[in-house]
Amino acid sequence: MVTIHFEDDHSTIEVKANQSLTDICDEYPNSLLFGCRDAACGTCLIEVTSGIENISPVTENERDMLDVMAEDNPRARLACQCVVLGDIRMRALK
Repeated sequence: MVTIHFEDDHSTIEVKANQSLTDICDEYPNSLLFGCRDAACGTCLIEVTSGIENISPVTENERDMLDVMAEDNPRARLACQCVVLGDIRMRALK
Protein backbone atom coordinates (compact mmCIF):
# COMPACT_ATOMS: atom_id res chain seq x y z
CA MET A 1 0.00 0.00 0.00
CA VAL A 2 1.06 3.59 -0.66
CA THR A 3 -0.11 6.84 0.94
CA ILE A 4 -1.27 9.88 -1.02
CA HIS A 5 -1.75 13.15 0.84
CA PHE A 6 -3.79 15.90 -0.83
CA GLU A 7 -2.54 19.13 0.76
CA ASP A 8 -5.40 21.25 -0.65
CA ASP A 9 -8.11 19.50 1.32
CA HIS A 10 -5.88 17.90 3.98
CA SER A 11 -6.99 14.38 3.10
CA THR A 12 -4.91 11.23 3.04
CA ILE A 13 -5.72 7.93 1.36
CA GLU A 14 -4.02 4.55 1.13
CA VAL A 15 -4.13 2.68 -2.18
CA LYS A 16 -2.32 -0.09 -4.00
CA ALA A 17 0.83 0.99 -5.85
CA ASN A 18 1.08 1.14 -9.65
CA GLN A 19 -2.31 2.78 -10.21
CA SER A 20 -2.92 5.87 -12.30
CA LEU A 21 -3.63 8.98 -10.28
CA THR A 22 -6.67 9.57 -12.49
CA ASP A 23 -8.19 6.22 -11.50
CA ILE A 24 -7.39 6.83 -7.84
CA CYS A 25 -9.03 10.26 -7.91
CA ASP A 26 -12.09 8.84 -9.63
CA GLU A 27 -12.48 6.33 -6.81
CA TYR A 28 -11.72 8.51 -3.78
CA PRO A 29 -13.20 11.96 -3.03
CA ASN A 30 -10.61 14.75 -3.33
CA SER A 31 -10.16 18.32 -4.51
CA LEU A 32 -8.21 17.57 -7.71
CA LEU A 33 -9.91 18.52 -10.99
CA PHE A 34 -9.47 16.83 -14.36
CA GLY A 35 -10.37 18.11 -17.81
CA CYS A 36 -9.19 16.29 -20.92
CA ARG A 37 -7.23 13.51 -19.16
CA ASP A 38 -4.65 13.31 -21.96
CA ALA A 39 -2.10 16.07 -21.17
CA ALA A 40 -3.72 18.66 -23.43
CA CYS A 41 -5.48 21.12 -21.10
CA GLY A 42 -3.44 21.45 -17.88
CA THR A 43 -6.47 21.41 -15.58
CA CYS A 44 -4.85 18.76 -13.38
CA LEU A 45 -1.54 20.58 -12.90
CA ILE A 46 -0.09 19.59 -9.51
CA GLU A 47 3.05 20.09 -7.50
CA VAL A 48 4.43 16.96 -5.87
CA THR A 49 5.75 18.40 -2.61
CA SER A 50 7.17 15.10 -1.41
CA GLY A 51 7.86 11.80 -3.14
CA ILE A 52 8.44 13.00 -6.72
CA GLU A 53 10.60 9.89 -7.19
CA ASN A 54 7.49 7.78 -6.46
CA ILE A 55 5.68 8.84 -9.65
CA SER A 56 6.12 7.44 -13.14
CA PRO A 57 8.48 9.32 -15.49
CA VAL A 58 7.23 12.34 -17.46
CA THR A 59 5.78 11.44 -20.87
CA GLU A 60 6.61 13.41 -24.01
CA ASN A 61 3.08 14.89 -24.22
CA GLU A 62 3.23 15.84 -20.55
CA ARG A 63 6.64 17.50 -21.00
CA ASP A 64 5.26 19.65 -23.82
CA MET A 65 2.46 20.94 -21.57
CA LEU A 66 4.73 21.39 -18.53
CA ASP A 67 7.17 23.43 -20.62
CA VAL A 68 4.35 25.91 -21.21
CA MET A 69 2.58 25.86 -17.84
CA ALA A 70 5.32 25.25 -15.27
CA GLU A 71 8.72 25.38 -16.92
CA ASP A 72 10.47 26.61 -13.79
CA ASN A 73 8.97 24.05 -11.40
CA PRO A 74 10.71 20.64 -11.43
CA ARG A 75 8.03 19.27 -9.07
CA ALA A 76 5.15 20.12 -11.40
CA ARG A 77 3.28 17.25 -13.02
CA LEU A 78 0.00 16.61 -14.79
CA ALA A 79 -1.96 14.28 -12.55
CA CYS A 80 -3.64 12.65 -15.55
CA GLN A 81 -0.26 11.29 -16.67
CA CYS A 82 0.99 9.99 -13.32
CA VAL A 83 1.17 6.44 -12.05
CA VAL A 84 1.70 6.31 -8.30
CA LEU A 85 4.57 4.00 -7.33
CA GLY A 86 5.05 5.03 -3.69
CA ASP A 87 4.07 7.60 -1.05
CA ILE A 88 3.46 11.17 -2.27
CA ARG A 89 2.22 14.54 -1.06
CA MET A 90 0.75 16.95 -3.61
CA ARG A 91 -1.21 20.13 -4.11
CA ALA A 92 -2.98 21.72 -7.07
CA LEU A 93 -1.11 24.49 -8.89
CA LYS A 94 -4.18 26.21 -10.41
